[in-house]
Amino acid sequence: MYTVVLGTTICGTVWPFKAQPGISEVREDLSTVQRQLKALKLDMDDLWDRFSRLSGKLAKRAAREDTAAGLDQTGESAEPSTDLPLSPTFSRLTPRQKQIQLQIMQRRVGNGGR
Repeated sequence: MYTVVLGTTICGTVWPFKAQPGISEVREDLSTVQRQLKALKLDMDDLWDRFSRLSGKLAKRAAREDTAAGLDQTGESAEPSTDLPLSPTFSRLTPRQKQIQLQIMQRRVGNGGR
């Protein structure tokens, strides 16, 4: 037979590992994790809604700045009128960059693209 040192068996007093968790403990842990996941999903949905609202506001503000920058004091357009949609970042370009961008967009329209 095998010889076993006292205190090192499962029934002994010095077993270093806990007993395996029961089914009820595993189910409780699972339900806890599910609740946490549901809370995280709700938080992400809330953050996404906030982000979409804020990005919409920023896009509207940039569009207003683009239209306001294109008008001089008499109310006429300072730049040549084009029916091209301008991006919200167009207002952040320097005048030279705006001129180059308009030339590129006009070439695209002339080539059948948009």
